[in-house]
Amino acid sequence: MPATALPAAIEEQLCLLVRERTGIRILDHQMDTLRRTVADGLTRFGHAGATEYLAALRAARASSPEHEHLIAGITVGESYFFRDQAQMAWLREQWLPQLIARRRAENNLSLRIWSAGSSDGQELYSLAMLLTEQLPDLEQWNLHLLGTDINAEALARALRGRYSEWSLRATPETARKRHFRQEKERVWSISAALRGHVHFAYLNLREDSFPSMLSETTALDLILCRNVFIYFDPTIVAEVMRKFHACLLPGGHLLLGASDLIDSGTLDGFSLHNLENAFYLQSRTFAPAAVEPAPAAERTRPQTPPLVVSHALPPTAAAASYEEITRLLGCEAWREALEATTNSRMRGDDSALLQQFRAKALANLGRAREALEACDASLARDSGDKHSHFLRALILLELHRLPAAEESLRRTLFLDHNFVEAHYQLALLQMRRGARPSGLKSMKNALTIAERAQPDRRLHDAAGRDHERMAAILRHELRMYESDSGYRK
Repeated sequence: MPATALPAAIEEQLCLLVRERTGIRILDHQMDTLRRTVADGLTRFGHAGATEYLAALRAARASSPEHEHLIAGITVGESYFFRDQAQMAWLREQWLPQLIARRRAENNLSLRIWSAGSSDGQELYSLAMLLTEQLPDLEQWNLHLLGTDINAEALARALRGRYSEWSLRATPETARKRHFRQEKERVWSISAALRGHVHFAYLNLREDSFPSMLSETTALDLILCRNVFIYFDPTIVAEVMRKFHACLLPGGHLLLGASDLIDSGTLDGFSLHNLENAFYLQSRTFAPAAVEPAPAAERTRPQTPPLVVSHALPPTAAAASYEEITRLLGCEAWREALEATTNSRMRGDDSALLQQFRAKALANLGRAREALEACDASLARDSGDKHSHFLRALILLELHRLPAAEESLRRTLFLDHNFVEAHYQLALLQMRRGARPSGLKSMKNALTIAERAQPDRRLHDAAGRDHERMAAILRHELRMYESDSGYRK
């Protein structure tokens, strides 16, 4: 549809609305795209004019069809497999071989990668193809390959895994033969095996919480966020960079696009390295060793015998300590929270709640096996705590122990059938295991509960998220799966 001129005031207000809800700046060269999207929206949704359309957008939720259509229209980005040859060569020839060798030496067969701004999925699938080349024992590895985007329509296309010949223009012939099947002329589909290694989800880099176990954005080895920051204000870029740093393991890497010009002030916590025609950022850690003791030290240190909290600490002191730990967990200060739990244990506290706090901090620091031990210790002291059962399920998901994770989620829902986060995680687990009808039913259950709850009531297990935001995410996810009639696992 051709671009139609809009009143300057309407264009300004539309740009402001998009910026407030997503952090995206609509640049001058994108104005024609905005105008075409608005013209299409007027016809599609039956609005009489741009003023009525703007009013509808203001009144609508961020997950409404009008808002979804607008965001999809202005965030359509052309991508293709193995884009940015310099970075792909570095990943193939240097980063992956070195990391894989180190993990084998550590007997830790795991890799965690996040494509933030994954669009139609070509970037994440390219990484999955590289891994199949590098890992002859691929099935023995615990791979976490996550792609997120703000465009639900693009995510549906990523799930579908069907691409034009143009998207494969830089794909090596060996990869094309191994991972693609030609469906019809100039249309190719990704193999089911490759799709089974990746996971796509809706995530708004401005509004949603990360790092978080709920969004699967903790303890990452690599984040790719290429050609996304060109749309963001510098203040939002700085905040996202800070959160990216918290998502990465010490020494983890962040790849940006060639167009992502960032201020040097946003590089706090990263060291900048130049490639031949590109660059990468490597995370540094500022946490003192005492905050996060090595696992071996944990295993050899004499264990403190279990004590009842009220016997170990005066009630007022215990309450003050727990209030501080809760605050630290709420603002996702995982290392500080872990240090606080360690201090409480040294004072003789070994309660179920403290072990739960400790498990949450450890899990969000990527120390899943230690977190599982702490969670089991919490449940040994209080087997009826729904939050510990839910936390245990999340940890088991991180360890790819899917049947056990499902059992813990069902135990959580037995204790509280209205536990919205548990319904949501059960839905994602069922999708992952190929049970799409059950997954959609669980996701709809979660949405019903979220919509009935008080909108601004905070979720216990999701930092910074209330029921209104949870409902919006669920609507995005449902639209993503339901719009993909070709989805299959």
